[in-house]
Amino acid sequence: MFSIRCESTILSGSSKVFTRLASVGTFHGLMILDTHDNLHHCAPLFHGVDPAPLFEWLQNCRDVESGTKVEFAGNKLFAKALRLDTGARDACKWESHREYVDLQYILGGGEVIEWAPAAKLVADGAYDEKTDFQFYAPAEADALLSMQDGLFTFLFPSDGHKPLVSDGNNRQIHKVIAKIHKSLLLV
Repeated sequence: MFSIRCESTILSGSSKVFTRLASVGTFHGLMILDTHDNLHHCAPLFHGVDPAPLFEWLQNCRDVESGTKVEFAGNKLFAKALRLDTGARDACKWESHREYVDLQYILGGGEVIEWAPAAKLVADGAYDEKTDFQFYAPAEADALLSMQDGLFTFLFPSDGHKPLVSDGNNRQIHKVIAKIHKSLLLV
């Protein structure tokens, strides 16, 4: 099963529902959180590129060294394996990305990712075109994503998110962040 946040409504369903939604292009303002086993249901999100090589690599990358970057479609689709420390809520920063969608694929440890619509957040500094980061002033979260081994989430340009918040149990998170240029997705 998967959940799609669309205009403050939670929709749950099978891959048939997901495919139907993809075919009519209704992905504005959604958030996806699911288990590794269901990642293949997200293939209809992609256009102009086959996500199968990325999805296959994600299934087999557990032993890849932190910092390793793998390109699947040049600078439009790439992934980086990371082992990062988690921290106190007030030490973490809100962020969003204008050009890329994050696919965060958790391999070990745990973290909380705080979520709020980017449009609701107040910018803290200028947008950095080179890194595709917009940082935001401290804010309250609308949702908390408890991320642990076996889960993934897509974070779209409309998703403000604060990653690396300690879940109280894990001091580190082992994950892959795939960067997908928005031109390759139905967003």
